[in-house]
Amino acid sequence: MENLENYDLIVMGTGPAGLTAQLYALRYNLKVLTIGGIVGGLMTQSHKICNWPGEPAIGGNELGQKILEQVKGMGGEVLIDEVDTVVKNDNGWLINTRGKKSFTSKALIIAIGTNHNKLGLAEEASFVGRGLAYCATCDAMFFRDKVVAVVGGGNSATTSALYLADICTKVYLIYRGEELKGEGVWQKEIDEKENIVRIKDTQVKQLLGENKLASIILDKPFDNSTELAVDGVFVEIGVKPNSGLFVDLGGEVDATGHIKVKADQSTSLPGLWAAGDITNGSNSFRQILTACSEGAIAVNSIFSWLKKQR
Repeated sequence: MENLENYDLIVMGTGPAGLTAQLYALRYNLKVLTIGGIVGGLMTQSHKICNWPGEPAIGGNELGQKILEQVKGMGGEVLIDEVDTVVKNDNGWLINTRGKKSFTSKALIIAIGTNHNKLGLAEEASFVGRGLAYCATCDAMFFRDKVVAVVGGGNSATTSALYLADICTKVYLIYRGEELKGEGVWQKEIDEKENIVRIKDTQVKQLLGENKLASIILDKPFDNSTELAVDGVFVEIGVKPNSGLFVDLGGEVDATGHIKVKADQSTSLPGLWAAGDITNGSNSFRQILTACSEGAIAVNSIFSWLKKQR
């Protein structure tokens, strides 16, 4: 243990929350290390982001690299690796990575986000950014005056369908059961929208298209055909937070597995904060901007906490 490098703060996650946390930690002159896999995290799946302040349109991967360059320009340490285990010890936390590296840290931020639930189709990955999307707020504007489908029956699907109905000419809302699971107020609004068409008790079986998505195959006929022409598909069947490590430590999560955080992003475990899509914070809005905000707030809290520990 004596030979391990010790940090004031280790940040798990190289998405917008994690990288922003490191930026603020560097400004507070903390010794900080960020550990993560794909730089930019889930936002790298967005081929264009149009709601980032100061950038009318920017690719998710490009935005991630720009933030990384800023971090490195300030002397920040970023390790491209994945955390394997986290253990509470007398120094704070012992972090072991899958790359066989170990570190200790007084404070820890978990910002390893979520994974979108997928349709599970063989061709799904090839259509991401070419007609297939997982975030209506992020990508709706690329389908202005187009025909799209939303897959899902919960609140995220119903609210996305309503949002898209104001932008697109027609929205098919495709869900597996007989009834939508979203809140009644959203269902009522959907019924009042003339350009939202419900397709109940149906699943998407295949995505078709050459250079981009052109149609989908349903598991049962709709309007006498199992093929439905669409310009885009929004998959809104939920996300799975990567909170397994936190749960293993005995941390408290909500019913969906998101880490419960207080206003300062602290968690039920002393010395451990969480930020970004993995939390239940920011009114569960889960945008790049809110992830960055949570990362900054967490570090502000940690800075005050560390001062009290001295």
